[in-house]
Amino acid sequence: MCLKQHETEMNKDKQSYFDKIAHGYKALSTDLTPIRSYSEVYTLLKRIGDINGKEVLHVACSDGYFSRLIKQAGAKSLLGVDLSPNMIAIAEQHEKKSPLGITYQVADVFSMELDSRFDILFSSFAMSYATTRDQLLKMCVILYERLKPGGKLISMNDHPELKIDCETGYQKYGKTKRIIPPVQDGANIEVTWIAPDENNKLSEIKFKCHYFTRDAFIDALTRAGFVDIKFNSPEVSPEGLELFGESYWTTFLSNPLLIFIEAQKPY
Repeated sequence: MCLKQHETEMNKDKQSYFDKIAHGYKALSTDLTPIRSYSEVYTLLKRIGDINGKEVLHVACSDGYFSRLIKQAGAKSLLGVDLSPNMIAIAEQHEKKSPLGITYQVADVFSMELDSRFDILFSSFAMSYATTRDQLLKMCVILYERLKPGGKLISMNDHPELKIDCETGYQKYGKTKRIIPPVQDGANIEVTWIAPDENNKLSEIKFKCHYFTRDAFIDALTRAGFVDIKFNSPEVSPEGLELFGESYWTTFLSNPLLIFIEAQKPY
C-alpha cells in the first residue's frame, strides 16, 4: 500500500471514530456542563476580543457550538470545518433551525483545501489529534497558510502541564482527562464528558486524543512561521464564581485541563 492510500485509510478510520462520538454529542448537553458554560466559553470570548467585521475559520468545529458563539459575537462570516460528516450534520441542523449565516464543510485539517484566507482561525482541540510532532508541525503549517497576513490563531488545547490523573475531583466540572503513561509527546489522553442527556440524567461520552508538551507546541508553531506565541490559562466567569463559589473551582484552576494558545501570522 502506498503512503497516500495508507493516509486515506487512516482518515476513513478517524472519520468513522468521530462519527460515533457525534452520536454522543447529539444525545448529551455538553454546553450545560460547568467547564464549558463558565470557563471555555468565557475564556474564548475574552481571548478572541472584538471580531466585528472579521472573517473567521473554525477548525474542528464539532457540533458548531463555538461557531455559533463566535458568529453571535460579531464575526462578519464564519466557516466551520470538521472531519466528521455526522458532526457537520448536527451543526447544520442548528443552523437550519436558528439561521446565523454560518457555513459548514466536511474537511480533514491535514488535507483541507480552501480558497479563502481568514482574519482569525479558531482551532478547538484540533492539535490534540496530531499523533506525532511531525503531524503537529504539518497541522500548524496548514493553519498558517489559511490565515491572512496579520491574522490571528487561537487554539484551545489540552494543557501541556496536564496531570496524569485529572479524573479525581474533576467529575463535578463535567469533563475529566487521564494521560496514559509514559507522559511524552503523542501520549494518549482519555477524555470523558459527563453531561445531562435528553432525560436530564447524567451520562458519559468517552474518546481519546493526544498530549503534547509546551516545547512541542512552540517548536511546531515557530517552524510554521507564527510569531508572538502566548499561552493563556483558562479563567472562570464572574457568573461561575458567584454560582458555585471560588473554592469549587480550586482544583480546576490549580491544574487546568486546557489552555488557549495564541499566535500571529506576520504581515
